[in-house]
Amino acid sequence: MSESRTRGPTWHHPRRATLLLFGGAAALIIAVHLATDGILGFHIDELYYLASGRHPAFGYVDFPPVVPLLARLETGLLGVTPWTLRLLPALLSGVNVVISGAYVRQLGGSLKLQALGLLVAVTAPLIVGTWLFQTVIFDQVTWMLSLFWLLSLVIDRRPRTWIWLGLTLGVGLEVKYLILPLIAGIAIAVLLTPELRKELRTRYPWIGASLMLLLWLPNVVWQIANGLPTLTYILNHQGSIQSGGGVGNFLVLFLVLLFLLTPLWIAGLISLFRRPELRAIGIACAVPLVVYLFVGKYYYPAPTVPIVIAAGLLALSRIERPRLRSRLALAVVVASLLGFVSLAKIILPITPASRLHATGLDITNTDFASTVGWVSITQQMTAIYGALPSPERDTTVIVSSDYGVAGALQIFGNPKLLPASYSPQLSDYLWLPAHLSATHALMAGYAPSDVAWMCTSARVVAHLTVPYHVVSLEQGSPVTLCTLKAPLPQLWSGLRDFS
Repeated sequence: MSESRTRGPTWHHPRRATLLLFGGAAALIIAVHLATDGILGFHIDELYYLASGRHPAFGYVDFPPVVPLLARLETGLLGVTPWTLRLLPALLSGVNVVISGAYVRQLGGSLKLQALGLLVAVTAPLIVGTWLFQTVIFDQVTWMLSLFWLLSLVIDRRPRTWIWLGLTLGVGLEVKYLILPLIAGIAIAVLLTPELRKELRTRYPWIGASLMLLLWLPNVVWQIANGLPTLTYILNHQGSIQSGGGVGNFLVLFLVLLFLLTPLWIAGLISLFRRPELRAIGIACAVPLVVYLFVGKYYYPAPTVPIVIAAGLLALSRIERPRLRSRLALAVVVASLLGFVSLAKIILPITPASRLHATGLDITNTDFASTVGWVSITQQMTAIYGALPSPERDTTVIVSSDYGVAGALQIFGNPKLLPASYSPQLSDYLWLPAHLSATHALMAGYAPSDVAWMCTSARVVAHLTVPYHVVSLEQGSPVTLCTLKAPLPQLWSGLRDFS
């Protein structure tokens, strides 16, 4: 596995072998996702993205517009089921695997080393565990592709690559704002790297930057027009991030994400900074890692991991002692497979809903718990509403403290048996009709004391239950019947939840 070259792509490998290798790895991870994506129901966030897609806009309270619009497009073409919604994330996981292998190839790794990089990617929790239709998977793709373009700039110096980099970052800004520290990292890397800094005298970096800003502009305009709701959300959200354990918890969870490959990642990061020609990549990866260490969650900078791992593999391949090199390569294989086997049950949706609580997975991975019970909750809310006296029922709407119940009712509810449902959480807050004339509200997730300020009377009429005793946000949640003191639009601002 010793490398005769340390820079630039190794084009002499047979194209057919390369295509089979990369295509096979991508097909494998896609097949794993497609085989498991229908086992659990819609996740609470997936219900939110579907609802957001039904209200097309240039922005939303907690994310830009691309992902909700893709949810609407995909389900419009394929139908509204968990499996069809997760088809696109499954395909993008295959793309991430290919990019991971492409890093090794671009760095000059042999075909065997590329195969090792692909194995690491196929078994990585970062890729295998991203099966839900959330902004996370789309964010990962834009980060990883952006770093590939930066690597290409470092190695090949092709001017037009700046344009591809700008376009990718622009799309990333329309996917999730988490890419901003990566953009800062790339900018710092360019300024600190003489070869890249020289290119600022040409037009291509500025064309790329202009395209990036142009793509982001519609969302920026929307934010300004709506009073910068995302800024409010970010400031509110910091409390929940810090309550999650701060820096110590971030480091622990980040190392769990790396698991047995932590030494390889450390070797890769050191290698990037020790080699002047690749230091720009190290800087671009380090900046978001440092930023999110203090103001983020452990998975925010995770898309930088594959390119650092690729650098670690190249560092391994430069070890001069063949026997040690082979043993370390074998150790990477074993670590990857052992890590996958150890974590598969936690990161893959292979356990049916009926077994989640019995195995403790509803607590270990709350994403699993958040997929259970939406049809049952819809049935319960239908029965609760149907049991109301006719005069109250005719003037009652449903208000949910979280967007999950509202989203579930909109997908699974029968409009002939249920009234309109709303939530004041995040973007749902924006969708309440201005002239709603209801006099009563069934308020899911609110105790009477929570809404006494807006009700002339408030009493609990039921508690929601989630099947199989799964521990989730809705388990045991009260449903309060509120007689409104004023029209709901006048009271709505007091319920707003941008956290």
